[in-house]
Amino acid sequence: MSGFAYVRARSVEEAASAVRELGPEAKLLAGGQSLLPLVNLGLARPAALVDIGGAEGLGEVERGNGTLRIGALVRHRILETSPVVADAQPLLTAAVGHVGSPRVRNRGTLGGSLCHADPSAELPLAMSVLEAEYEVTDGGGSRSIAAAAFAVSFFTTALSEGEILTHVRVPPAAPGTGWGFREMTRRAGDFAVVAAAAVATCREGIVESMRLGLAGVADRPTRCRAFEAEAPGTPVERLADLGDAVVADVDPPTDTAASGAYRTRLAHVLGVRAAADACARAMGRTP
Repeated sequence: MSGFAYVRARSVEEAASAVRELGPEAKLLAGGQSLLPLVNLGLARPAALVDIGGAEGLGEVERGNGTLRIGALVRHRILETSPVVADAQPLLTAAVGHVGSPRVRNRGTLGGSLCHADPSAELPLAMSVLEAEYEVTDGGGSRSIAAAAFAVSFFTTALSEGEILTHVRVPPAAPGTGWGFREMTRRAGDFAVVAAAAVATCREGIVESMRLGLAGVADRPTRCRAFEAEAPGTPVERLADLGDAVVADVDPPTDTAASGAYRTRLAHVLGVRAAADACARAMGRTP
């Protein structure tokens, strides 16, 4: 890579205008923890970088009107330590604590992680299970995209050309809701080989509702719909009996990190454990 154009945008509108002008080979730069390693390795060769790190209005965490609204430039460390996030949606606090290393969390941004769309990443998984909504704009109009529809394949999102992710809206946890998050990595700070996230409600030891998702088993975060359908009405201590339903709809790939069969076994074990943790917390117990 011999060189590239560089634009420092002071607003979303300015960034969107620059992207439109520079064309599809322009890349947005925020924290740089996803893009710059790819550039250094020669795996990404952007013709231009549009730096939105200083864009106004994207760095706040706000709670109001029944939602938790997080700017795309909020850094992982802010999410990890925010009492507002921990109170509104503790699953998000837990998930972001598994992202990379302290250095990465101090530099990386929520929007950068979500738009990078690594299928093994923790935050896209958490947002899918939490049924978040993404606010995106092209500088003129804006629209919302459900978290489940945002990642469409490996490192590919539903953003149209020129669109920028600006905020994420996360529904706060309802009273009596518990959460669980489990993952297995080869080394501390690595992307997960497999990760599982769950939220659940229970009454008198019986599952009332369940949402469970997996990362690392497909080209995007995957919801375990068969397990979610079977879990309600099940005694919490019998959740392990539904383990096959966790992996009913997944066919993980084999790569240099693990075989497909190993990922399937991890998904089975971690999915059940995350669901059981969520139920324990919903019942006021420590997993």
